[in-house]
Amino acid sequence: MGQPQSILRHPDMPKAAYKDLWDTAAAEQKWHGYVKNLCKDGSHYWVYATVVPNIRRGETVGYTSVRRKPSRSKIEAAMAQYAQMNQNEEG
Repeated sequence: MGQPQSILRHPDMPKAAYKDLWDTAAAEQKWHGYVKNLCKDGSHYWVYATVVPNIRRGETVGYTSVRRKPSRSKIEAAMAQYAQMNQNEEG
């Protein structure tokens, strides 16, 4: 509480994935995707997240995120995609 959501970001998560999330939300659109987050103890967990902007009187006043546990096959696919994206970012 009171901390930016980015403190949960796992270093394996490509910057482009978060850019897409925030660009989509800023355009007042729903975003969904697989996110790898850090735990306080240094371990990690995966979620399938849906982020929706909360719009009141035409203005975005916040965001709602609904998270579900993804299947192992979806996590493996996301890991492969994110590894490729990270190579492209470094590259």
